[in-house]
Amino acid sequence: MFTEINVDGIVGPTHHFGGLGVGNVASIEHQHAISHPRQAALEGLRKAELIASLGIPQFIFVPPVRPRLSLLSDLGFHGTLQEQLNAARAESPRALSAAFSGAFMWMANAATVTPTADSWDGRLHCTPANLISSWHRGSEAAERAPQLHSLLHGLGIGVALHPALPYITPLRDEGAANHMRLCDRTGHVGFNVFVYGADDAAPSGSTQTYQFFPRQSRAASMAIARRHHLASERTFFLHQHPRAIDAGVFHNDVIATSCDRILLHHEFAFLDAASELDRLENQFHQCTGESLLRIVASEDELPLVDAVRSYFFNSQLVRCGDSRAPLHSVPTHYELVCPHHCAEVPSAQRLIERLIADPSIPIQRAHFLPLNESMSGGGGPACLRLRMMIHADQVELLNSKWRLTHALSEQLSRVIEQWYPEQLSMVEMSSADFVDYLTRVDEALAGIFE
Repeated sequence: MFTEINVDGIVGPTHHFGGLGVGNVASIEHQHAISHPRQAALEGLRKAELIASLGIPQFIFVPPVRPRLSLLSDLGFHGTLQEQLNAARAESPRALSAAFSGAFMWMANAATVTPTADSWDGRLHCTPANLISSWHRGSEAAERAPQLHSLLHGLGIGVALHPALPYITPLRDEGAANHMRLCDRTGHVGFNVFVYGADDAAPSGSTQTYQFFPRQSRAASMAIARRHHLASERTFFLHQHPRAIDAGVFHNDVIATSCDRILLHHEFAFLDAASELDRLENQFHQCTGESLLRIVASEDELPLVDAVRSYFFNSQLVRCGDSRAPLHSVPTHYELVCPHHCAEVPSAQRLIERLIADPSIPIQRAHFLPLNESMSGGGGPACLRLRMMIHADQVELLNSKWRLTHALSEQLSRVIEQWYPEQLSMVEMSSADFVDYLTRVDEALAGIFE
């Protein structure tokens, strides 16, 4: 039987609001606001603790070293470190922000992962996302790959860890934030749904004009499906609705979510997708003998502006219980882990209440978490995690040093509270002394995992 694991990233000590997120309304609105790295890291850690308490194997990665000083040199800033920082702040604040970028915290962009049950070669396939749509994140694939290898190496030859797709615009890839997996009760029969914002191969006359640059391409999604050896009859490609993108839905996980046989999405999540969704429902029933539970929130029920403001669809929809037990052996129920904004946006609150009250929908409870710092950068609970489906017997083969336990959580909390800045602005990031201080923070974090 298959179970889901979650991998979160510890929010880094350089968490700040650079406003670099393409099409990300929250990121743009909070550009250059004062950030609170200590609070951000503790909020993220508390969220991961909650997920673990719900019976889901929870793992956690350390943030990469920041700043990326080589980026400043590559962009033509020379001299001493202080001279480089001063020049970058004066001439290109975006370059300075990119060098200090803490966006690694949003692990949903880490990679696309498909389990052994879905690939015809019987291996788990993992492709780190190239993230070239946002120039401050383009280095992350090289930093994530060693961590993913460390986590998965115990699975041996059953894992195919691929390089990121080529770093060219037509193959821009944003990872699992644009990928959903639906499955039967056992987890053995999977359906992979890729959502793209742009089809660069479409005839010029049919090209859609967007207010914001679409961050996932159809070509990238198709390339990942091919290299992961996915069966075509259980692989679907849906076009993200331009209306959603222009409202600030820069990733599919801001407008749709899924877990097992549940697909929950907004009326304007997908463009001209009725026939493909019908085919998905038919194929799902034909292959599994079960019915796909598709729940659609209409524009009247949850306006797009409220969907983006509340980040309701970026809630984590999770199956609760003993992760080692077969899906069919225990009563299956689901819970929502929502950003607290959902409780503050009346339409989102009413939608959650409807879902829980409906006896035909197995969602029993909602948790509302304070994630102010992540949300101000455009990331809710689901943005903070990468999920993988693996065989339940293989969970213990994963590298246990990354497994979140009570003891590990306490260690991380102590380091965060002792070393992380209480607040951060571009002024602090322009200081060579602060860069030196960050070295000690990195050493303290790394020491926990030695």
